[in-house]
Amino acid sequence: MRSLYRTTGQNAVSRRRGVTLMEVLMSVMIMGLGVIPLATLFPISVKRSAQATQLTNATILRYNAEAMLDAFPGRLLHDPDNDGNRDEHRYTNRKYIVDPIGYLLADDPAYQGRFGNDGQGAAYGSVLRFDAGFSSVAAAPIFFSHQDSWREQYEGIPSANTIDSLTFGTADLTTELLDSIRDNAFDGRSQGILSRMVIFDESGKIAQVRYLNPPDKTSPSTDMLQGFVDLPDNERYVDAGGIGIVSKVRFEIQEQRYSYLLSVRHQPTRVAAVDVVVFFKRDYSPLSEVVHSVSDFVRYTTGVDGSPGIDGVDDNQDGNTDDWGELGWKGSDDEPNYQFTLHYNNQVTGPPLNLSVDDVRPPLRKGGHLFDVKNARWYRIQNYVENSTATAALVTLDQPVAQDIRTSGGSATTADGVIIRSDVVQVYALGNKLDPSN
Repeated sequence: MRSLYRTTGQNAVSRRRGVTLMEVLMSVMIMGLGVIPLATLFPISVKRSAQATQLTNATILRYNAEAMLDAFPGRLLHDPDNDGNRDEHRYTNRKYIVDPIGYLLADDPAYQGRFGNDGQGAAYGSVLRFDAGFSSVAAAPIFFSHQDSWREQYEGIPSANTIDSLTFGTADLTTELLDSIRDNAFDGRSQGILSRMVIFDESGKIAQVRYLNPPDKTSPSTDMLQGFVDLPDNERYVDAGGIGIVSKVRFEIQEQRYSYLLSVRHQPTRVAAVDVVVFFKRDYSPLSEVVHSVSDFVRYTTGVDGSPGIDGVDDNQDGNTDDWGELGWKGSDDEPNYQFTLHYNNQVTGPPLNLSVDDVRPPLRKGGHLFDVKNARWYRIQNYVENSTATAALVTLDQPVAQDIRTSGGSATTADGVIIRSDVVQVYALGNKLDPSN
């Protein structure tokens, strides 16, 4: 038979039956160059998705806040202590926080009336905190948090029901679980955290909500299943023959993942500037409101000539040439300032917080927020560089400083101060709001 392959001398060229190790390695390398960059996109994608969810919910709360401002402009902006005296907020107490949930959950009365503390148990700062008459356990979470943040504790089908009672088999809803739901409802209510039953009709598409309010932890937990406000008598929950037809019941506890407060800067007129500050899983502990001191937190820094204002000129005509009151003067080479030095508050190691030295560091992070407790202004952190001893950091903001922080003597060195927050999602500046009353 004739050979299909050419021959060279005595040997025939054999058919190749595989690849070399070098070819395998090259293939793996090429595949890796394509797969690895693709794999890095997944965590970025998850992070961006979470951020988008937070911003969506924050925007919803922002519009809720605007609706509240339209409904209660006096209480929320111009008379936050609700005593009828508007002049005190136009001329005296002009910077304040409207924070009913924070007011309700303050650890100590000393913290209720101030937004900020010195880390040693005393309120600190010039920014007052008000509840605007919304600090009840019912009003605060309803009006100042997202109402869709509920965590399921139990879901099941009752064995029977009437218009005002539910019955479950003990194998389905154990006594221990029902007692736990009762205890959580009792403990949470004092903190503005609500618990509820969601009772679905026969179709499972329509539901009634009944809030749980046990008087104590010793009352029978089965009391929560009876005597509540009657369900609608429309044959959706109990049929014409009196037989219960509830399709399912869900016990839920509010998580308050999203909440907000208002920061207000009132002018000595009928106008107030307001910001809506939205939080995700807000920390209500005193540590989250510790005030740290700052250096060089000023609107302008001197330019190339090193002098405030125009070098060698008494810009403000006060008899002093190149004094700090001329910093940023029109026509000078002074520049807007984006940086300052943050000095960590080391007083938190003493009572009442009694934290370790490692916990002195504030929760600085890129994209986080800080609050100027002197001028009631919010800023976003663009970057920070901590010093070698972890006692201070050079912080860069994403916008220039709007107002100076100085001591009473006018010094910009170690003046108080700012609060560092890592739980703020977004700050919405709503601009100036006019008091509708005179």
